[in-house]
Amino acid sequence: MIDLQLQLKLLIFSFIFGFMFSFSLEIFNKYSKRFSKSIEIILSFIFILFMSVIYFLGIQKIGYAIFHIYSILSIILGFYIYEIIVKLIAKPPKR
Repeated sequence: MIDLQLQLKLLIFSFIFGFMFSFSLEIFNKYSKRFSKSIEIILSFIFILFMSVIYFLGIQKIGYAIFHIYSILSIILGFYIYEIIVKLIAKPPKR
């Protein structure tokens, strides 16, 4: 069992990573549309591989690469929180 402080660090890191992953994916998709479909697939694979390596290096540095289902849920939560914030900011004002 891991201690509570380490779990909190991992959850916070996973949440921030999910938030940043959503942001970087949005930018990546914006610029990858310029290429052909086959190049876009290859670039997407490289992007996901790069982000995975960054995540696992981060959890290795924080908590000796301990990975739980809560980490996945925290990444997903961060991803969707980013999407909700973008929709709220980009939403036109009501008149």
